[in-house]
Amino acid sequence: MQRVGFDPSQLIFRDGVDTDIPYCLALDSDFQSEHVWQMTVQEVGDEVQVNCRKQRLPRQLDSRHFTDPQQLELMLRRKYCFVVVQDKSANHILGFVSMRVDETSQVAYLQDIVIDKPYRRRSLGSRLVHVARVWASEYDLRQILFEIPTTNYPCILFAKTLGFSFCGFNDHHFANREIAIFFSLSI
Repeated sequence: MQRVGFDPSQLIFRDGVDTDIPYCLALDSDFQSEHVWQMTVQEVGDEVQVNCRKQRLPRQLDSRHFTDPQQLELMLRRKYCFVVVQDKSANHILGFVSMRVDETSQVAYLQDIVIDKPYRRRSLGSRLVHVARVWASEYDLRQILFEIPTTNYPCILFAKTLGFSFCGFNDHHFANREIAIFFSLSI
């Protein structure tokens, strides 16, 4: 993968608008993983044991983060978070983050964080999560829950690096019936 340069002083983080959606959906969200999280649940009497362990794959998994276009359109509404990072000099969107809000529990669900592949590993994702955290704080939310497929091990490492803690999972959570693991971060 060829890394592409940019001038950090030319970056802007701003609310996404409807005309950004096609550009966000066109970003290269492919990722590779040599590990997955394997989940096992055992019920014995009144006790439930959940075990999560990193499992090395026999070969590299090539996958892609899927962003639901209708969900992204919903993020344009008030009290939903849709933030893009844009290179002003090239007028190019480099990535975005989206969160939906559960006002009853005062929790934001981080659904999408995508950085175009040539711009990864330059702290853009960390900066987007920071902006999302500030946004959640302004809405008096108490927690961000990060929904991650068990197959996206690079994203799991990313979440842990940012201070998110494992807090649960849901079988068949995503449209493709993949397991979601949840990581939480207090605001």
